[in-house]
Amino acid sequence: MLRTFKNTLVFALLALVVSSCSVFKKTADKDDDPRVKAFNFNFYFLEANKQKILGNYNEALQNYQMALNVDRTQAAACYEIAGILNMARDYPAALEYAKKAVELDKTENQYYSLLLAFIYQNNNMPEESVKIYERLIKSDPGNIHYYFEISDILSSSGKSEDAVKILNRAEKQFGITDIISLEKEKIYHKEGDYKSALQEILKLTWAFPENMRFRTILAESYVNAGDLEAAKKIYDELENSEPDDGIVYFSMADFYRLTGEYDKTFLLLQKGFARDDVDMDIKVQMTISMLQNLGDDEYLITNVGKLLEVLTSSYPDNLMVRALNADFFTFRNDYKSAQTEFNFILEKDKDKYEIWEQALYVDFLLQDMPSMYKRGKEAVELYPNVLALYRYYIVAAYSTENYRELVDAVDYASWLAVSDQELQIEFLGMQADAYHKLGDNHKSDSVFDIILFKDSENIQALNNYSYFLAVRGENLDKALEMSTKLISAEKDNPVYLDTHAWVLYKKGDLETALGFINQAVEKDPDNPVYLEHKGDILFKTGKTQEALDLWILAAEKGKGSEYLDEKIKTKKLIE
Repeated sequence: MLRTFKNTLVFALLALVVSSCSVFKKTADKDDDPRVKAFNFNFYFLEANKQKILGNYNEALQNYQMALNVDRTQAAACYEIAGILNMARDYPAALEYAKKAVELDKTENQYYSLLLAFIYQNNNMPEESVKIYERLIKSDPGNIHYYFEISDILSSSGKSEDAVKILNRAEKQFGITDIISLEKEKIYHKEGDYKSALQEILKLTWAFPENMRFRTILAESYVNAGDLEAAKKIYDELENSEPDDGIVYFSMADFYRLTGEYDKTFLLLQKGFARDDVDMDIKVQMTISMLQNLGDDEYLITNVGKLLEVLTSSYPDNLMVRALNADFFTFRNDYKSAQTEFNFILEKDKDKYEIWEQALYVDFLLQDMPSMYKRGKEAVELYPNVLALYRYYIVAAYSTENYRELVDAVDYASWLAVSDQELQIEFLGMQADAYHKLGDNHKSDSVFDIILFKDSENIQALNNYSYFLAVRGENLDKALEMSTKLISAEKDNPVYLDTHAWVLYKKGDLETALGFINQAVEKDPDNPVYLEHKGDILFKTGKTQEALDLWILAAEKGKGSEYLDEKIKTKKLIE
């Protein structure tokens, strides 16, 4: 984004160069009326301000330069130009204008100096930046911010000792405060000087002996210095005194984690999670961290579950907390509980695509097709161009026999899946089957033809297409060609053996059909469809009693065709 912005300033920068060989180029002296001069300056300056507010930095820069051409004594115009050039990362040019702004300023405007100090840092001139802050301290010694800026600059430059010195000066000016002591401790800690870091916190606790947060920091400093015994003594005192700051429990919990006392760790965490004075985000981030590292440690898993119970009790309507519950339940394979959490979340907030996908995944794991269908339908209406959601919706629509909605969904989703032929064919396969179920055989055949054009060896399409043609008694030569290819590809699959037998039966080749249906029954002797088909073939060969026995057996084994009961009752073949 910044690179684009920088490029938009090319013409403005060129304009600056053309109008000035240095920052300021003298124009021919004019005896302009001061009122006209003031009017012209204000015109350009106000227009520049407007363009800057609108984000049109190129136009703003040009107008600031025009204002400066009218009156070169105006520090404000230099300041604004410096700020824009600094944003564009043209630090050398920005520096020239910032220096001129400070030079021209008659009011000792601190913002001009602060910008100059900042631009000095961007030009890798930390010493000059420090000088600016030192001047600011002289003019405004009560501003602690300047001391910290110098400290940061010195610390970043590797001058930790000098950084501490400036903070010591601040301490003399403002007294012992937590922000100064903690900043010094941070510098010492960075340098590995744990003893000096500890002394800073000791000094802070001596100054504020009743402050439990400072005592907690002291305990942490003892831990950093390797004095666990001293740290434990402080934590024991804090625990016995019932801390008035809930965050203390988290510090204590981390200490006992280091010492391997995990029962105490989780007990303290539960106390911390139950405290209202601890920001919820701290609890949530800690929970996320633990969820990401659960592994197969049942002890950790159980205790994280307890923490989530405390968190949910404290924030029952918080959607982030409920989402953490959903993640935890999914991890535990408690998909029903996870589904309940997702139902709650999506009732309140439908604007997060990731939640929809996770909820649909849980529905799928539960094989709860009615829920997956209802949720999937709503999801694709909200996110019509997200292919992943259609996968769940189409499968659920097929499973719940919502065939008309399925064929419409596939018409749209197959275009989304144009770069994923395997998925596209999967969608088309369900669509072809759905058209068959709807009785629209022409469209069913057309979709199967599309599938086989894309993948002539597609087993599922060869099986279903040939079987549907055989059931209808249509285009049987084509059906036989496909079922033969099917058997050649997978000769031991009872489903395909049954399909091939049924095509042969419809073509009147009863002897060959009987051979294939026998193989199917041998591989799956309890399948009612295969038993019924064998009975039909035998009936056609004149073996009516054997056929009747097989029909009866098929009915005992499960659900056969819609005509099975009538066949048994009338002892006749019905097709």
